[in-house]
Amino acid sequence: MAELLILPDGKKAAIDLLSAAMPDVHVTSKLPEGKALNAVLPAVRVLRIGGTSTMRGWSDPASTDRPRFSIDCYAADEGAAMRLALRVCALWELFPGRSTEDGIVSAISQETGPQDRPEEANTGIARVGMILGMSVRPPLPNS
Repeated sequence: MAELLILPDGKKAAIDLLSAAMPDVHVTSKLPEGKALNAVLPAVRVLRIGGTSTMRGWSDPASTDRPRFSIDCYAADEGAAMRLALRVCALWELFPGRSTEDGIVSAISQETGPQDRPEEANTGIARVGMILGMSVRPPLPNS
């Protein structure tokens, strides 16, 4: 029977890498609600919105998960939210070659640059978001 191959969790890799690079920012896939969100600003939410994968064997570098993410950056005002989004985009460019506990980022993509994503009126929070992608492969076995 063939061994079951499970690719790394690309969303977890994205959250781990962004969290490590921005210790002053709350990076998560689920935001706190109401006033609790205001208390953790600035914040970045990472949502996986699709992607594809290729599996050709655990040690084959072609075995790759290619998730797409909707990334939202939250701050107290529009300027701060845009600066946070630009910071995320700049960091994203540095992720190829970086590894997490269970995978290595082999490539990144940017489908859309930062764009305004208005929040509900009168919440006192600004949101800027973008669509980013990455390719994550399992670590190669030790020789």
